Amino acid sequence: MKLMYLNGEMTGREVELLPSGVTIGRESDNVVQLLMDGVSRYHAKIDCDASGNWMIRDLGSTNGTFIDDVSVHDPVPLRNGAVLTIGTQLLRCVDGSGSATSGSVPVSPAQPQAQPQPSSLPQQDASQQIPPQPAFFFRPKSCDPTRQLSVEPEPPKAAPKAKSKSGEHGKSFFGKDSAKKEPSDRMKKLIGNVIFTLIVIIAAFIGIIVFLLLNHDSRQESGGQTPTREKVSNPFVLYYEKESVTGTSVFRFTLQVENGLMEVTLDEPLNKRRYYELFKEPLPENLVNKLKQQILDSGFLDLQQEKIAGTSQDNSQHRRIMVGFDNKFCDVKVANDVSETFNHAESIIYETLLDEYDLGVISQNVDQILEDAKRFLFVADEAYRSIDTTPSNLPKAITNYRLALRRYALFEDPKPAAWLTAKNGLAEAEAKLESIRTEGNKTVKLYYELKEYEKAIAECNRLLDIFPPDSKTHKSIRETKLRIERKLSMGDK
Repeated sequence: MKLMYLNGEMTGREVELLPSGVTIGRESDNVVQLLMDGVSRYHAKIDCDASGNWMIRDLGSTNGTFIDDVSVHDPVPLRNGAVLTIGTQLLRCVDGSGSATSGSVPVSPAQPQAQPQPSSLPQQDASQQIPPQPAFFFRPKSCDPTRQLSVEPEPPKAAPKAKSKSGEHGKSFFGKDSAKKEPSDRMKKLIGNVIFTLIVIIAAFIGIIVFLLLNHDSRQESGGQTPTREKVSNPFVLYYEKESVTGTSVFRFTLQVENGLMEVTLDEPLNKRRYYELFKEPLPENLVNKLKQQILDSGFLDLQQEKIAGTSQDNSQHRRIMVGFDNKFCDVKVANDVSETFNHAESIIYETLLDEYDLGVISQNVDQILEDAKRFLFVADEAYRSIDTTPSNLPKAITNYRLALRRYALFEDPKPAAWLTAKNGLAEAEAKLESIRTEGNKTVKLYYELKEYEKAIAECNRLLDIFPPDSKTHKSIRETKLRIERKLSMGDK
């Protein structure tokens, strides 16, 4: 079994399916790599079962896998001639000979059907009767591939003209042929075309004269000056790039906003860090307006590339910001911190976009990430060791453990050694917090049943100091405390 490309740059080429299995996706380690829209990193896989049948299954892709326009979830057998759709790529399943059966391949509507041959003609070989299938695949559903080309009916023949009364051969009184007096149908059609062409030319000439007269009058009203055109308002576009090269280590991060959609990429091969995301939801209009106003106020749009010193002194690292909207545009690239205005614009991008969409960690290189993770782990350990005297530090310890773990999770196995320390610390802190919650609820319930409402309220206050105000536990304890206070105020003993 093979896969034939039906569209794109690889149209007509074939890929042999391997008994060990074929993976399809955007990553380079796939057997079939598809670098196009709608394809996940690991999109689908084709295996050969024990009976020798080829089976395809979707690997949890975002846009799904389709066979003949039917979505695939569980393993489904591949038949000869089936059309496989992954993203915008079309692939045809063909047998070992490299061609699918003619019955399973849709016929392009643009391809005329073969006309039936008269029975009297000699029979041809089967290979000559069936035209070869094209390499491309035309699949708009609005077209019917089975429709036949209609044949235009012949015009009815004109009835024979009656003979002239003046003579047997249609002669007139003066002996001339009466049929020659009037022009033929062809001559009438030619004359009509000439008249129509003259009318169009005259109408166009009149239109030009009217336009020139109106333009002349408008120029006189404006003092002889040509009216200025309305300024074009271009949509908002933003591009941010940060790249550094140190020895064999390469780090490159890009962020692009165009047509309201944001696209983010990260590539750090040496540390096996790769990230790509195209946000499907457009940026909120108020966020874009805020970003435009902040960049405008920062003075970045007034920067000039040639006036920034040091942009070409260090090629090992650089940063670039390109912004355009309305009739404003600026594109500046720097190699170090020589421009305070550039740094201000860069901080605006971080605070307004990267932090808003939680992408700040992704835009950092390995050294920055490890430094931040080490700092968060230190704060978490210090907070956890002080919970005996200050129980309210327990949520702080959990938060910093999670921040450290999130940065260590960006690395592929084997992960840094501190990752296990942060993982164990988080598990222990979360277990401690759950124990406090369980024991506290029991204590409040016991005091409530004993009608010792003041002690129950005091225990609620202790728990409220420990749990974060935005947590569900904090909300539940607060509601319990209010209920006990109402009961106490009613004098229920």
